[in-house]
Amino acid sequence: MTTSQPSFRNWIENLPKWHGLVRISPERAYAHAEDQYDAQYGVSAREPEEGQGLCALLQQNQVDTTGPALEIGCGTGRLTYGLAHHYPGSDFVATDPSPAFLRLTASQFPDGPAGPARLHFALLNADDLGQLPPDMFSLIAMRSTLHHILEVEPFIAACARTLRPGGALAMGAEPLESGYLLMAAVAQSIGPTLKAAGIALTPRWRRQLDDFTATVKFYCRRDLVKDTAEDKHLFTTHELADLGRRHGLQLRYFPNATFSDYAPPFAPEFEGFSVFFLNYLQFCMQFDADFMDLIREHLRDQLKYFDECYSSHPGPAITGVFLFQKDARS
Repeated sequence: MTTSQPSFRNWIENLPKWHGLVRISPERAYAHAEDQYDAQYGVSAREPEEGQGLCALLQQNQVDTTGPALEIGCGTGRLTYGLAHHYPGSDFVATDPSPAFLRLTASQFPDGPAGPARLHFALLNADDLGQLPPDMFSLIAMRSTLHHILEVEPFIAACARTLRPGGALAMGAEPLESGYLLMAAVAQSIGPTLKAAGIALTPRWRRQLDDFTATVKFYCRRDLVKDTAEDKHLFTTHELADLGRRHGLQLRYFPNATFSDYAPPFAPEFEGFSVFFLNYLQFCMQFDADFMDLIREHLRDQLKYFDECYSSHPGPAITGVFLFQKDARS
């Protein structure tokens, strides 16, 4: 048992409770129906490879995993399920501001903890991370979460503060500015390409295209008020690296990877541009099925060009895994 474990247990046990959940922050519902979240993206919350791959990546990079782990924004538990099975440390706290998300995730563990770590579920808004004790966690894990947080630098600073020396902040599925702008530029060619083929856009298809390009522009701009928006930011790797460095965290970036790519047996299959682009339009932007069929047919050559340019290495950078590690000597 490490010296931090008793202080963690004392801290977690003395936090207030709310309807069976630990309460660090006030509860806050998600902007959409929580129980429909996975159906929209055509995925299953139970994907053990996500958490297993993250644990393998931590081991490969010699991250100290002896202490507690914290997941921020667990959602439906897509990362939680595998982490709960494979995280080797003392305790694992899955958090989200939405009670509905927490209960959906907790329902995956009807018999309690699945691995060596004790499992806890807590209401936590990422903006309240500064309330957590310093040098507490070996791991802070997030999947598709940072772009929801309004004030990014204070959040990264709070993560660095509550990480133990040698621990890590691991983030997956965050949107990168260059890749999303490239997707929006390609999307702007859809109308002219179909017109040249004698196919007119329906008003609904035009709205879907306009919504996508306007959404990317909103994410990219930094002169807008984004307090009430669910998704807020696009990132650049050099800015994230500089931001981490300012707070004692060194970044390793794995382009277009997901946590599951590092699950044994290690055989990464990073998504190419065309797969990511088409999936984003279909699942994230909810483009009509017949519209998607036309896009696949008539933009085949354009998308093939991107994939051929990156046939031997991942790119262009659209997303990826970001591993910020705190110096073990801190």
